[in-house]
Amino acid sequence: MAFQLTISEGKDAGKEFVFDQDSVLIGRTSECDVVLYDPGVSRRHCRIFLDGDSYIVEDAGSSNGTVVNGSQATSHPLADGDTLTLGPVTFVFALAQESTTGEEEVPAQDEANSTRIVSVDALKQKRNRGGSALAPAGAEERELSSIREQSTRMDLAAVRPSRAAPSQSGGSGSRAALAKAAPSGPPATRRPAGPAAVARPAPAAKGGGLSAADRARIRRESPGLVANLRLFWAEASSTVRTSIMGGGVAVVLALFGVAYWLVLGGNGDKQAKGEEPVRLSQQPITDSFGLGPDVTWNRPDMKVFEWEYTAATRAVVILHYQAQNISKDEVVVSVNGVDVGKVLPDTLGSMDRSLELMIPPQQLKKGEPNRIIFDNTKNPPGEDTWRIWNVWVEKALLPELPPAQLVQAASDSYKRGRKNFDTPDIGARNRYEAWKSFREAWLMLEAHPDPKPDLYFEAQERMKAAQQELDRTCSKLLLEVEGYYNQGNYKAAASTLDHMKEYFPEYDQPCATRAENKRIEYGL
Repeated sequence: MAFQLTISEGKDAGKEFVFDQDSVLIGRTSECDVVLYDPGVSRRHCRIFLDGDSYIVEDAGSSNGTVVNGSQATSHPLADGDTLTLGPVTFVFALAQESTTGEEEVPAQDEANSTRIVSVDALKQKRNRGGSALAPAGAEERELSSIREQSTRMDLAAVRPSRAAPSQSGGSGSRAALAKAAPSGPPATRRPAGPAAVARPAPAAKGGGLSAADRARIRRESPGLVANLRLFWAEASSTVRTSIMGGGVAVVLALFGVAYWLVLGGNGDKQAKGEEPVRLSQQPITDSFGLGPDVTWNRPDMKVFEWEYTAATRAVVILHYQAQNISKDEVVVSVNGVDVGKVLPDTLGSMDRSLELMIPPQQLKKGEPNRIIFDNTKNPPGEDTWRIWNVWVEKALLPELPPAQLVQAASDSYKRGRKNFDTPDIGARNRYEAWKSFREAWLMLEAHPDPKPDLYFEAQERMKAAQQELDRTCSKLLLEVEGYYNQGNYKAAASTLDHMKEYFPEYDQPCATRAENKRIEYGL
């Protein structure tokens, strides 16, 4: 039995999918039968499968849930015309029809599972005969009318109060009228006649009853609303009073908590300022994304960026970022729906570590926005904390040289890098120049056809070692700035920040941006 999905709302509205298989997986990864690159769709969002003679949609633990006909559903049978919403995408479900006529077709007795399509007129006639199954067999229309009238009169008699009002003396006629109007059931226990039957005043409420004189006095002493509140409190039970007092204490504590968060907890990186950044450039985005108490923008499942790629010649694109609270294989980086790498797990220096990932040129689209996603594979349920920040994109043009010249130029850059790396303390720029030379050698050989020479891998390893040295130097200098500032020596703190420009002369290193942010934070 086949079925069809048609996108009615979303990026590809009008697109149709026809399936004749028993199970269909919908999600954002290439393993799914229907792949949707929308940020509101999870990696494995939902599954449609055949169960007997009908199809069932089952949510696969998606972050935004699966909505059937406007209602959230974990598992729901599907019928013709049902709408299925996954994030920003809405499908219309339809079964393949075996008959397209509009008339009623009666199946053969020996074909229990054959298709039967009923005309609209036939359905209306069946709906109009909804109560005929309750009529006595062989009854004529006159008898049916009489039965309906009698049943109506009986129903009214059951709910109509007796016109005979009970007498004040409690006579037998009044009691008989009341007994006749009362519903059938076990007889009520009667009190013996005598002095005990004398009317007594109603007992006072547990919270303290008020006489008519007390109520009048309270209304004279207080305005309208205040009087009503006083009367309510005086007549309330002890349970109601305790509940009100507990609720008032809770409200006061909540107000104190909000005030504390606004004064002390809403500062720093935790406070979102302006609009959330979504477009990447060569300038690092200092805002953080993910899940946890220290993120600027709460994105427990994933963070989506866009970047437009333009290049006249061959180029490589390098994604730079910093990450923290990441476990192995937890966060996957995808470009235009294809996984291109994973975020490295935490180390002792994760807070100061700079990471980068080269994006394969074949995954990029020239002249149009490219979608870059940091996808947390362990969320939902949204319990694992993670943090990404200082995200930016670098585009490096590749030289158009013969392979031999590429190797020679890369070798020269590599030698310069080794010289600066081996003498890091002679000049403040030596660590940076070593990193930059190793990087030039690596990118030069990126243009070399496969197989890559050994120098290509050696330059990569040296570049990582130089980056680690730069990260340690950055942390040491920023800690020195913080120490001077805490001691009130603002001049020394500003001087150290100026000195950091010699170690990090360009903004291709994130430490240059961190130093500027620290200067702004301290007002130096």
